[in-house]
Amino acid sequence: MFRSLITRQWPFWLGGLFVGLAEIVFYYHYDMFIVVTTGFAQMFAVIEKEFFNIDWVGRVYEPGVYWLIIFAVLGARMVAVGEKESRAWVKYDGRMLLLAFVGGFVFSFGTRLAGGCTTHHFLGGIPSMSIASWVVLFTGIPFAFLAFKIITSLGMGGYLRHQETRAIAKKHADSHDNPCPGYDCHYSAWKNPVHIILTGFLLVFLLVPLYYGLTGDISGSLESIGLTEIGWLAASGILLGVGIAKTGFGTECSVMAPEACITSREFYTRCGIPESTYRMFRGMLPLQGFMVAIVVFNLFIMASWIWGEGTIPNASGEEGLYWGHILGGPLLGMGAVLMIGCEVRTYARLGLGYCTALAALPGFYFGYLPYTLNKEAIDEVIFGEGLTSYITIAEWANDKFGWTETGWALVYSSLLIGILIFSFVGARLFLKRDWKVLLTHNTDELVYATN
Repeated sequence: MFRSLITRQWPFWLGGLFVGLAEIVFYYHYDMFIVVTTGFAQMFAVIEKEFFNIDWVGRVYEPGVYWLIIFAVLGARMVAVGEKESRAWVKYDGRMLLLAFVGGFVFSFGTRLAGGCTTHHFLGGIPSMSIASWVVLFTGIPFAFLAFKIITSLGMGGYLRHQETRAIAKKHADSHDNPCPGYDCHYSAWKNPVHIILTGFLLVFLLVPLYYGLTGDISGSLESIGLTEIGWLAASGILLGVGIAKTGFGTECSVMAPEACITSREFYTRCGIPESTYRMFRGMLPLQGFMVAIVVFNLFIMASWIWGEGTIPNASGEEGLYWGHILGGPLLGMGAVLMIGCEVRTYARLGLGYCTALAALPGFYFGYLPYTLNKEAIDEVIFGEGLTSYITIAEWANDKFGWTETGWALVYSSLLIGILIFSFVGARLFLKRDWKVLLTHNTDELVYATN
């Protein structure tokens, strides 16, 4: 069984459990959910300073190393080694790589407006009952489908698929129902100059901050925070990277999956979307992983808060909602789909070697610049005035309807558990598999199975 866990992909729910555990480890030590986008900017700021002597990003974000990101990518790379397969074999159309770059730009800028990425709001804010995080989610969904429409209108719907292995892609390469434009038996990533250049960019992004983090005194360096703190960040990062890389877990496909219940299979066919993707969405498999991560973390937060051992993390700032959350949500939704993966999924895809993730990485850098070069003017508009004084849904419900904040928090947790149960029951009814199969079989095995 242990060997199977190392060498094979996992079902979404198990990856979600690892993501939830990563959040718990981080919260247990820092009394906060995982935050990553500022760390991303700090690592870019190191490269700016050391290579180009500029501070386009560094004028806002102090140059530093963020160990959680490094270890998340490392965790994903460990998965590739254990499975003896990176995903560099996937061949992408140049237009898809360009869209991924644009997606990185749009998503990165969106994180500045929304005060955090989808990891921040969906995997941290929703378990913390954040009003702002739900607004980011609901404003982002329509624009995620807009990005979906852009990709499919360009005839690239075949790239929107779950995280297949090379063997599965080869087996179905000639399938009419499961077009796989990314599989080419003659393709070698290491003969592709674009892939080589982008891989070099990734190595610079990781190794330069790592070097100064080990030898210098930049923010987050070994000298400034010590080995114990790095150990906590490493534990969270590896759990996060492994959980995502083992499943293809991502926030964007998780929140888009329920819409498949009201969308016909013919619509997916017309868009050139593989049958396997439709079955994955309609079977609620991404939603299972998403909700397992959220529920596990939410219950830990609730228990810590009720027992007085921890607090409810604030995902929004001093006020519960700003214009930035309303404006940033659409950019996060669109960017995540164009990249074929939200920010946290991109870390895992970088470790696995997906070229779209490599193309999105420089897009992230350029996406910070409109904000960092115009921070004061932008902040005045998007964070100048709060739209509500409530931080959490439980706080709002307590004020509007009475009862206790703790009571409403328990109701909130119950609703999350209800959505989790719905995702599993929906999978069982649509895929017509018993519970043992749903819990033990990975996505490949479930979406390609015949009824």
